[in-house]
Amino acid sequence: MKKWRSNCSLFVCSILSALAVTMDLNVADAPEAGITIGLYQQIYKLITIVAADITGKGFLLSILTLLFFGGYWYIWKQKKMEVIRYSKGVSLFLSLMYVAGVGYAYQNTVTVLFQSSIRLLKTAIMIAGFFMIFLAAMNLLYAALNSKADLQAEKGRILSKRPFLWYFLIIFGVWFVHLLLRYPGAMSYDNARELSYYFGYADFTTAQPIFHTVLFSFFIQIGLWFGSENIGLFLFVLFQSAVMAAVLAYTLLQMRKWNVSRWLRVLTLVIYTWAPYYVGYVSFPIKDYLYTAFFVFLLMLSFKWDELIGKEQIGWILSGSLLVLLRNNGKIIYLAIFVVMLVYIIRKKKLEKRNLLVLVLPLILSSVITAGITTAFGVQKDTPKEMLSVPFQQTARYVRDYGDDVTGEEKEAIGKVLDYNKIADVYMELTSDPVKTTYHAESTDDLIAYFKVWFKQFWKHPICYVEATWNQNYYLFAPNIDNIVYNKDCTIAHEIMEQMGMQEQISFHVPEKMHGICSIMVSYYTLLHRLPVIGMLSNVGFYIILLWMITFFFLKDGRKRELWLLLPLWLTFLIIIASPQIQNQPRYAFPIIYAMPILIAYYKKGRIQNDR
Repeated sequence: MKKWRSNCSLFVCSILSALAVTMDLNVADAPEAGITIGLYQQIYKLITIVAADITGKGFLLSILTLLFFGGYWYIWKQKKMEVIRYSKGVSLFLSLMYVAGVGYAYQNTVTVLFQSSIRLLKTAIMIAGFFMIFLAAMNLLYAALNSKADLQAEKGRILSKRPFLWYFLIIFGVWFVHLLLRYPGAMSYDNARELSYYFGYADFTTAQPIFHTVLFSFFIQIGLWFGSENIGLFLFVLFQSAVMAAVLAYTLLQMRKWNVSRWLRVLTLVIYTWAPYYVGYVSFPIKDYLYTAFFVFLLMLSFKWDELIGKEQIGWILSGSLLVLLRNNGKIIYLAIFVVMLVYIIRKKKLEKRNLLVLVLPLILSSVITAGITTAFGVQKDTPKEMLSVPFQQTARYVRDYGDDVTGEEKEAIGKVLDYNKIADVYMELTSDPVKTTYHAESTDDLIAYFKVWFKQFWKHPICYVEATWNQNYYLFAPNIDNIVYNKDCTIAHEIMEQMGMQEQISFHVPEKMHGICSIMVSYYTLLHRLPVIGMLSNVGFYIILLWMITFFFLKDGRKRELWLLLPLWLTFLIIIASPQIQNQPRYAFPIIYAMPILIAYYKKGRIQNDR
């Protein structure tokens, strides 16, 4: 038995893990004790500060230590699990990312972790403790996904007949209750801007996906024809939730066809019907929701490309087209899928007209629809500022921290793109929106000059650029931080709609007898977030960590070619990093969150086939 797996070593690791999960970066002041010898004084301060840090935590630390020891003993001694390949490296990476996030959450900089000997000690403890936690979790997950143990099924279950229909009815039936309780639906500022484009209160631009703008606004128009914009909003959230329920029901059906474990199918159904990131967003008509539905559907179809026939090929064409139309970055995702599938059919010598047509048609149809909407509504191209969140944040942080190093020539180049005198003051570590609002470039030459300065300044202070991006995205590796954002009701955008003069034509309202119910529902979702286990199932960091782990499971099992099918998920991960923010905007991660059950099922399917 390896030394680190001895009972003594496991107990020490358990203490470190218990300390890691309860530790923060606050450093208490040590009272003077009249010690004049420097070494003695340092020892006294260290002991006193550590004692102050764990004051009142003794009982909790004891319980956690025993729980961790029991878990580690079960994994490494009782089950005698071997440490799987890559798990140490992945666990160390995840631990470092988590601890860096603690620094950013505390003081918006990673350097706070090393500002004193006490903080350096705390950093070391957190890294070691979370390394053990992630290592145990990764190996336990791998064992669970490769175990043949399963739930016992009863004969004659109702789901054995027409399973897709029953899956759909269960999911949509539960969601329908949430839809009714939040009638007519929640709204966002983006929805208000879409309506202003469609109904002529503002210039129609590509700032919002133009297809979603027309689709959503047309439903509101239907409601107006029936005398109530509330009807239109409710019809739209019914429509989008029905689409999502159908896609998720299809994932469960596919899991059943792949004969993956019943425990995974039951757990997936529970997540679909209870996790707040699912039930809490069915009433929210955001562009990301329908986009996520077709992302998941297309990803699932790519997992079974060889089996696509008839209706499923039509489903590919439809979902591929809508993926491109429903978000401005959807085209990037589909092009990646297109290239992967094209290479696959060439390697398999299946480059037939039918297959090629299925792949190409989404690009053609989406282009035709986009051109039609652009012509019909006179859509104008928006500025590229939405794609430049990362460099703008880096420049703003650079000016804030190293403004004295900026030359007059550099100020001029930056000033032609952003308001140089404002960006340092409006800079917010977690979102690029305040900096982007100062964008005013008038030509491509202005942007070229700016990027020359941006590149030059990177070499002067590269750590500043790294911190600007990391600070904004550390939440991606922080499963202990809530991201609870649920727009309460349909009145959220009233202010912006009133400013645009839309209120006389369109004015959503909550029925008088339902006032307060939306607040209760949001409080309910918040409670679910903070409950054990259920809350973790609606945490962005949890799903990002799962993506890293599952990816390396494929590598460990030698399924390297299948990793190309995960490219849409990893591109989504990069898009999140390039987005304006992830904290308070979990919707950017919905494609990864909603796709995780079918990804895990696909991984298990491969293991089942290998065992035969």
